[in-house]
Amino acid sequence: MLAAVIGGIFVVATSDDDDEKEDAKPSATATTHAAKPTASAPSSAEPSASADAESPEPSVDPAKPFPGEPLPLRLSGDSTCDYASHIDFDSYPFVTRVDRAEPDAEDAAAPADLNWYGCSPVEFGTARDSRAGVLSKRLAFSKQACEAAANGGGLEGILMHSNAVEEAGIIAGNSICVITDKGRLVRAQIVEAPWAPNLTLKITTVS
Repeated sequence: MLAAVIGGIFVVATSDDDDEKEDAKPSATATTHAAKPTASAPSSAEPSASADAESPEPSVDPAKPFPGEPLPLRLSGDSTCDYASHIDFDSYPFVTRVDRAEPDAEDAAAPADLNWYGCSPVEFGTARDSRAGVLSKRLAFSKQACEAAANGGGLEGILMHSNAVEEAGIIAGNSICVITDKGRLVRAQIVEAPWAPNLTLKITTVS
């Protein structure tokens, strides 16, 4: 830097090196403004309330309480006559097998919808607090038709020999419609007609 007095005026001259040093210094004002975040800008990491409201939890279908429906059910004869199978379509597995000689055998049958007494001949019928009937395969299946068949009854007690079975409509392709003691409507489609006697069913909850 050179200083001189010219005609009573004090003049200060700076070199180029000094200008470059001044340019290299950061501006305090600029630095301060750049460091301040913008208060009005929303954070992208924060979820919005409307997005949460548009993503409800997946619902569970109350009409299909048992995974894997339709579910198979096979009932077989028992030559000893000592055991009974009680079928409850409101719980899974559907069948409770009890010794008929036990004192609480009748209590075990209480929540059942159908009873299968595996003697010879096998006795098959509706439990006391449920309703059941057969819907023919010649009719179109619907909830209304199945409910009407169940209310119509006809399966109060069947001896499972050939004549009674066919007369009751227990043949392959037909459906046994049951209104359980809890008010649910269940379809038990007959897969195999009984001859041993065995009865093979495919269970689906209707409502």
